[in-house]
Amino acid sequence: MSESRQPALAPMQRDDLPVEVVSALRRSYSVGDWLSWERTPKGSSNVSFFVTTSSGRYVLRRSNPRKSAAAISFEVRLVDYLRKRGYPAPEVIKTRSGEGYAEHDGTLYVMTSFIPGSSYDPESPGHLLAAGRGLGLYHRLANDFSGPYVYRTMPDFTVIQPSIRHLAEIERLAGRSLNDKERRCLEDAFTCIRSQLIRVHRGMTESYRSLSKLVIQGSYGRSALIFDGDALVGVVDYDRATFEIRAIDLAYTVKAFCRIHDQQSGEYRVGLDYERCRELMTAYQEVEALPKRELQALPLIFRGQRLLKVLNKCENFLRKNAIVPQETKDVRKLATMAEREAVRVRWLEEHSGDLVAVLAD
Repeated sequence: MSESRQPALAPMQRDDLPVEVVSALRRSYSVGDWLSWERTPKGSSNVSFFVTTSSGRYVLRRSNPRKSAAAISFEVRLVDYLRKRGYPAPEVIKTRSGEGYAEHDGTLYVMTSFIPGSSYDPESPGHLLAAGRGLGLYHRLANDFSGPYVYRTMPDFTVIQPSIRHLAEIERLAGRSLNDKERRCLEDAFTCIRSQLIRVHRGMTESYRSLSKLVIQGSYGRSALIFDGDALVGVVDYDRATFEIRAIDLAYTVKAFCRIHDQQSGEYRVGLDYERCRELMTAYQEVEALPKRELQALPLIFRGQRLLKVLNKCENFLRKNAIVPQETKDVRKLATMAEREAVRVRWLEEHSGDLVAVLAD
């Protein structure tokens, strides 16, 4: 069918793809007539859409502007490698010219096959075990994935003085907005966070070189998995893959699957569910062995991830405040976040020995 006789495109909805973009992508991909598209319910670093065409259903990702063509090519090569070895990664749909991505007006797009199935069920023991085995298999395969690699900047805590200056600047600004009690609570939280930054930096410096590296998945959490019954039939979201220490992937996954969830409030409480940690790691090691030193590093990385959240929030706050002075409610929101994260990193440090014992059991 010629371009002029294509059926009318679906009307544009809020947060949708502009019609001119769809027209360009339709010319780039040989997937038939575009019938409808809708934004997926999840996604933070990128925006994705379910696309229905006359040939089937697909997932289209509009990449973050910071994502380079080289980074997407690396991601596509990784996914192709995994699929050839039987891993349940989605098929990347190539453009008419054979590329793994399409470009329109400076924005990069990746299209993959749609994998039907159900989401991760936190109440299903089978899903937890399948998740552990799935990550183990990914790491076993990724260990043999050859370069060249595209590196994504990861937190290494080698430079802590700028972070400490950010905390001091937040305290100065908070002094104008918070009452005495709120200000003391924030000061206590930041005192803890400063101390933790120094100790995590020291610990990472001592252990980093001894930890094995591979292309970590980077987003292996609940929303990345697709199931058919208890069978893991899909693992998606590879846009954060990078060559790094495996323990970063492990820490991300343990946090994603083993946090203690309050069913009534819907919030995550302080701590980890030890039994779920044990089951997840046991399932992982059915597929891939883990040196004890990597398990021992996990509590330290847990703390580093919590601290990174605080630092990112503080940096974002200061950036916004430099443009438009933030309101008192924004200062209070930031202070509450810092206080909660201080509690979490204290818990993680106090329970490091217990966590290692459980994970290595």
